[in-house]
Parts: sequence; C-alpha cells; structure tokens
Amino acid sequence: MGSAVLAVSLSVILYLAGTHAATPNFLILFADDMGYGDLSVNGHPTVRTPNIDSLAHGGIRFTQWYSAFHVCSPSRAAMLTGRLPIRSGTAGAGWTGGVFRQDSVGGLPHNETTFAEALKTAGYATGMVGKWHLGQRTEFLPTNNGFDEYFGLPYSDDMGSSAWVPDGDIPLPLLHNTTIIEQPTNLGTLTQRYADYASDFINRKKEEKFVLYMAFSHVHTPNFVSKEFCNTSVRGKFGDAASEMDHAVGVIMSALDAAGVRNNTVTFFTSDNGPWLIKRLEGGSAGPLYEGKTTTWEGGVREPGIVNWPGTIAPGQIKQQVVATYDIFPTMMKLAGVALPSDRVIDGRDMSPLFSDPKVGSQHDCIYIYKGTPEGDSKPGLWAIRCGPYKAHFVTSNHINTTVVLHDPALLYHLERDATEVYAIDSKSTEYAAAMATIMAAKKAHLASLKPVPNQMAMGTKEQDKLCCDWDSKKKYPSHPQCTCDPDNYSAWTCGRKV
Repeated sequence: MGSAVLAVSLSVILYLAGTHAATPNFLILFADDMGYGDLSVNGHPTVRTPNIDSLAHGGIRFTQWYSAFHVCSPSRAAMLTGRLPIRSGTAGAGWTGGVFRQDSVGGLPHNETTFAEALKTAGYATGMVGKWHLGQRTEFLPTNNGFDEYFGLPYSDDMGSSAWVPDGDIPLPLLHNTTIIEQPTNLGTLTQRYADYASDFINRKKEEKFVLYMAFSHVHTPNFVSKEFCNTSVRGKFGDAASEMDHAVGVIMSALDAAGVRNNTVTFFTSDNGPWLIKRLEGGSAGPLYEGKTTTWEGGVREPGIVNWPGTIAPGQIKQQVVATYDIFPTMMKLAGVALPSDRVIDGRDMSPLFSDPKVGSQHDCIYIYKGTPEGDSKPGLWAIRCGPYKAHFVTSNHINTTVVLHDPALLYHLERDATEVYAIDSKSTEYAAAMATIMAAKKAHLASLKPVPNQMAMGTKEQDKLCCDWDSKKKYPSHPQCTCDPDNYSAWTCGRKV
C-alpha cells in the first residue's frame, strides 16, 4: 500500500474511532433534472453551489452514482422503495418510459413499502417537502405513503399554469397534506417556503428521530426564482435557479445546526435524472458524460451523489464505487435497525460499509438501466446493463433524434476508461466476449426475478382526477382558468431574464 493511501486509510479509521452509535436522523435532498456537471464541486465553471459543495467537502462525493431511471416519476418510486420501477409498475406506459400526468388514474401502488412507512415502525417522525410526482389522487399522496406531513407540488412545476407558465394546463396546485392551499402556486416564493417548512419540521422534531425528504422543484424548467436570485448568475436562468436551490440547502443545514442535530443526521444529496437537454440553455449539463434526461446513456442516469454525516463520515472523500439512488432505502434501514421487507426483491444495497472502510468495493455486481416497460420481445424495456466497468447498450436513442436503434451485437463500453461512451469495444474481441458473457448471464437472472404487476402508467387519465380547489371557480373569476382560487398569482412577479 502506498504511503498516501495508507495515510488516508488511517485518517478515516482514526476519525471513525470516536463516533457515536446513536440511531441517526435522515435528510434526503433531491434535486430535479440536475446533471452530473451542474455542481461547482463537479467542475462546472460558472454555476456556484457553495452549500452543496460544502456537503461534498465534509463527507463523500461519489463519482459513479446512478439514478434508477432517466425521468422523474420512476426514479422517485425507486428511491422511495429501494426497488427498480419495473417491479412497481412505474416504469412508463410503454417501452420508452413516461411519467404520471396531472390527471393520472394510477400512482405508487399501495402494496409497495416506502422508506417512510418502514421507518415509522421504528418510531421515526416522517416529513416530506417539495415535488411528489407519484400520483396526484389523494390515495397516492405522501400522507398515504407513510409521511406524517407534506407541503409541496404534486408534480412538476411546468405541469400546471402559473405566472411562469401562463399557457399551461390546470392551474398549478400547492398542497399541505392533502389540501390545496394555493392554486395557481406563486413559484417566485416557493423555494423559500420549502426551506422554511423543512427548517420548521426539523425544529419541531429535534427531540425525536426523524426522516425528512426534501424534493426541490429546481432545476426543472421554467427556472423560476425569487427577486433575490434574479439575474445573479453568469450561467443565466439555470444558474439563478441552481443558486436559489443551493441557498435553500444552506438554510436547511443551518436548521440542523440550530437544532443541535447536525452530527446525528445522515444527509444524502442527489438528483432524479440527468439534464433536460432539449431545453438548451435552460436545461443543465452532464459534464463529460454523453446525453441527458430521457436517455439511457450515462448523462441520463449518472448523477451527482453526496453523503454527509459529521463525526461519522470522514470529510474530503471521493469514491469511485458504483452506488445507486435506490441504495438510500436499504442504507437507512440498516442504520435505523429496521429489517428489510422479506416478501419482495430489494434492488438497492446498503452503502454504509463505504462510509467507514476505505477498502470496501461496490456493493453492486450489475446495474440494470431501463428505458420503459417492455412491450413484447421486439420492444424491450431493459435497454442497458452495467456489470463492473462494462456497460452494454441493447437499444439506444438520443434527445435530438428519438429514433430507436436496436443493437445486435450490443454496443459495449468500458466506462472507467471511456466514461463518455465514445469508443465501443470491438464485438469480435476476446474482451467483448468475456464481458458480454457476464452481462448476459446477469440479464437472464435479473429478468427471471421479475413478476408481472399492473402498469400504473397505462391505467389512463380522468379529467375529474385533476386537483382542483373549486370546479366552479369561473363563477368568481370568469377571466381565469377553471380551478383558480388565487387569481392574483397569475400576475405575480417573474424574473425578466430571457436566457
């Protein structure tokens, strides 16, 4: 062992020697549509994220952290349950994927166990703030999925009309638990309200064990911000939004400090999927990785990933082991002393050994990357698999040309040599044959582990299932869309920045 490696290993061991054994709190900071290259700590030259960077410097920054999916609803389902979306029927209505709509009939199935439901059995207080997007019907909302309380948007910020999206669908609703408290939502004040609610939850629950899921609406378009952050970033509207989210992270971390629970709180930071490249400058960046949201290339599914736990996780660590967003579930269960559900497959792996032992490798043999729900043998849902350093693409598309291409033989890349997926390995080489033998054996075993489940996104839509504060609102406000209860919010301040 080299002297530098030995010094790092000893520093980690000595740092951990004095740690506490108390059952920790958990804080999940979940960004929306943030690419691998969108943090200053990950090398972005003009985006500034000092508070998120501080989490990375004070803990572990993972360079090979994967989302479960390339768009938001399936990714969130996986994070909440520790299971790939294909197992819960949330992988899209068809083989190219999808998300829940404003009027979806389906949602996260009741027979799935969320981390909130599991942690409640151990006496945890459970709260959620922010974007849900796993079914807007009351039966599917957070408070019917294990969360004691909820404040936020039921879906993406562009899926309803507001001052920032004047020609959108039904007015964008803001919920407290299951009650609409504002429609349309004033997005200009939303991030600060998220931070205030999260901070208040921490203060109220500081004498209890708690888990807080903070799902930001940033940096999903339309990149709304408050006056404080308008025209503050040289990166443009996207940079303004990233700065506002980063500020909110700082507010929430300060709340942990003020409550005296920072050292007993495990904080995770990641994003649901890669950057939305079709939005051009209003979307983010995957940095050196190819492609983004809606694709199974690395830029669509490899995300920023940070874990911070002062006094337990030694600061300044950068780890290359493969981890996944759905590892958060089993990791929290292990640290909380809660048994994993024994009646189902849990795809996530406990990542906590990586917190304390510098010699521990990846807990995953393979990562299964779905594009959607299979529609027969000719339209597979499983488009790519990574085993060790090798990633095979069986089917591909990209955000510019959405034409689907089936590959036979599969495209194969060595991601540790070629993270950009530019140089495919020769399909006639011995290296290709050996790697594909491993991948195909894993694929066969994985597909055999699947059980048929109802496809939640194929259940259709119903107009009456939209969230509406008042179906007769036009009697009061005839010049505004149906379901308007806060008409002044249509003329709320918006940042005039164009790009």
